[in-house]
Amino acid sequence: MSSAYIRLGGGIDLVTPPEQLPPGAAIYAVNYECPVTGGYRRIDGYAQQGPVVPGEGPLLGVVTFTDDTYAVRKDVGDDSATLYVLNTGTNTWDAVGTAGTLHNGRHEFVEGNFLATSAGRALYMVGGGKPFELKDGTLTQLANGPSGAKHIAIHANHLFLGFEPGSLQHSDLGDPDGWDAATGGAGEIAVGQTLTGLVPGTGGTLHVICRDSVKTLYGTSAADWQLKTTVVNSGGRPYSAQSLVQPYFIAERGIASLVATQEYGDFRPMQPGAKIEPIFTEDGYANRVVASAISKAKAQYRVFFDDGSGVYISPAGITTVRFPLTVAVAHSGELSSGAEQLLIGDDTGHVYRLDDGATSFAGEPIEAFLTLAYTDLKSPSARKRFRRAFWDIRSGTDAQIAVLPDFDYGRIETARPRRFFIDFMLGGGLWDVADWGAFNWSVPSLAQEAMDITGTGTSINFAIYSGSVSAPHELLGYDIVYDVRRQRRG
Repeated sequence: MSSAYIRLGGGIDLVTPPEQLPPGAAIYAVNYECPVTGGYRRIDGYAQQGPVVPGEGPLLGVVTFTDDTYAVRKDVGDDSATLYVLNTGTNTWDAVGTAGTLHNGRHEFVEGNFLATSAGRALYMVGGGKPFELKDGTLTQLANGPSGAKHIAIHANHLFLGFEPGSLQHSDLGDPDGWDAATGGAGEIAVGQTLTGLVPGTGGTLHVICRDSVKTLYGTSAADWQLKTTVVNSGGRPYSAQSLVQPYFIAERGIASLVATQEYGDFRPMQPGAKIEPIFTEDGYANRVVASAISKAKAQYRVFFDDGSGVYISPAGITTVRFPLTVAVAHSGELSSGAEQLLIGDDTGHVYRLDDGATSFAGEPIEAFLTLAYTDLKSPSARKRFRRAFWDIRSGTDAQIAVLPDFDYGRIETARPRRFFIDFMLGGGLWDVADWGAFNWSVPSLAQEAMDITGTGTSINFAIYSGSVSAPHELLGYDIVYDVRRQRRG
């Protein structure tokens, strides 16, 4: 009798042939994430923040500022929008400033300080109309600023506005409402392509994401601006650009990033999402991005699509998520305590806080699926009699989990085994599999007792499922016990 330990991790790989996948990788993973410490962890959920935001249509923006939660939504029956703040005392959304003052468009936000003291801390926003400043609870239009921008950034003590046709305009140095090019330092830089985002880079640079290229702005003022092309013939999708040590965005072939080279100021493109490229190229999700965010605490870049699905990528691997709502906007912020606050807004006007210990999707169970790669235990031609598996799981949840072993890469001539429960942690499995109910349910296994996986084949894998309101569980690996039988015959 032999045994082998399979350490799990690495995330989804849709490119490598199944026979060549590392045994700890995943063929499918929904509502799981790859912690930097290894293994697979069922994601945290989200909690609703206040009632529905007044207005109609999807949310146009969400943001955290000075420990408050803000949201923008279109006014009922008017071609305007209003900024609301969540009043935690009354659990209501209160209008900030005069109702109907904002443009009815998707909003972006940036926090900055143009003064020498903390009193200058302010939030700047734009959504297709004039830019606005929120400071000390007062919302003020930057009347001198140009109208029509969709993207915003603060760079080298200038306020930058990005216009979709390909114009990048900036304010005077240190003055977000100074836009007179004749008397001040304001100016315009022609990008030459459709502009889709602005994201800060390392070394005092600003990356200008375009539809078919990425450009980088160098310099400190109008006296020495230099706009150089960093990536040719490949750009980013709107609302996909985020900065997590390095810039991430969604390009034609999926998740891309810019990595600083050893030569100061230069960058080279990378494709950290290569393993899930078919999701973007074959399934068309490169053009279905609606929002993105980062989690510094988990070192994750998160992308959300127009059907409630999304992708989480960390240095440890890539997984997918599926929410019972459609994300419209997202924002990554920080509270004064240093705690991270990740917000999403949906297409029905609700705001939710991601993670933060949430054990459900606003009260709904979190369904999680994981299909692990097959392993032939380094002997692809030898048939094995599989007997037991011991799961290495870390958590404090009471979630009930279904585990289904499979043999020989799913060949139909292999007998179907039973499905088992692990009753205290774990999760995963197949998405949209209609015949789970055709399998027999066993008596739940407790603690780390052996799971019977009796069956014969050259290889084995596991499909895992959980659906509950419970704390996350983390699957690190499994120890499998087997006997080596005869060689496979032709």
